[in-house]
Amino acid sequence: MGGGRQEGDEIKRLLLYAETRLQEPIVHWRRLRDRVWLVWTKTKKVMMKQYGSDARLKRQMLLTSELQKSGFTQTCRFLEDESGSPFQGKTFGFMAYIEEDPAGFTFGTEEDIRAAFRLLKQYHEKTAHFPQAVKMEFPRFFQLRKWQARYRAFLENKEQIVRYLPETYFTAYERWAGEALNRLEKKQHWLHRPPYCITHGDVAHHNFLRAKNGKLYLIDFDLARLAPAWTDDLQFCNRVLPAASWSLAALENWGMLDGAPDRETFLEALLYPTDVLREWNRFAGSGKKEKEQYWPHLSLLSIGQFGERARFQKEVKRRLQA
Repeated sequence: MGGGRQEGDEIKRLLLYAETRLQEPIVHWRRLRDRVWLVWTKTKKVMMKQYGSDARLKRQMLLTSELQKSGFTQTCRFLEDESGSPFQGKTFGFMAYIEEDPAGFTFGTEEDIRAAFRLLKQYHEKTAHFPQAVKMEFPRFFQLRKWQARYRAFLENKEQIVRYLPETYFTAYERWAGEALNRLEKKQHWLHRPPYCITHGDVAHHNFLRAKNGKLYLIDFDLARLAPAWTDDLQFCNRVLPAASWSLAALENWGMLDGAPDRETFLEALLYPTDVLREWNRFAGSGKKEKEQYWPHLSLLSIGQFGERARFQKEVKRRLQA
């Protein structure tokens, strides 16, 4: 067994455990990121990932199996039908390795954004037609509740946040979030009504993988939930807005509002600065070293992009008043 780092006792035991699960000797291994390894046997390359619980792994195995049955093959494939025995109380899953394009994938171009959104909508269409018994294995997701809790945490973290973020910026984000929630709380009947599918829950660019053959895959379903598809659509819009130069017209031209059951409410939801509140709450809960590492990104997100965000707020509100 070889690896890029000196092997400690725990990694040796983990690799022996992996050999038992794969029923083949491991000849090489590499840690890709926290809780994710790439391992080589003589016959294949395998992704090994640690999951938070056996239940979470089983849900993902069920989801990807049902997707494969439905003809949606552009996703990860587990190598086992059942989750195996745990290792020291920890749950691991094993997936076929997808050879990634060295250039990777980002939301850097309109072509890539459109391709990712098409794939996401194909995924929604498939999971919307899953048997009800499969859907009920997934926890419900309530967007408004999530945002209300995020807003409360942002306010509770104010003392910490304004040590780094000038209070004028904090006040603006607090106002935008509060105004959006006031609008959305009047629309609860729309926000949580069917139809439901299994949403992905984390449509960041790193959860789209472009293979060497050019095929695009949707991966990592850790946050998959039973919810209306528009919750993923909304998150996708928020993810690509910087690439869209903070233009509502661009989102519309790319067809990202076409599936909204109620366009007015979807526009109101776009007013909520979800990424800024999420990242500041995370920052407030991190240690000194993590804060130092993360500050440049957070400064760009909340200060560097402030002017563009303010213009976007005005554009959406003008559209709502039209």
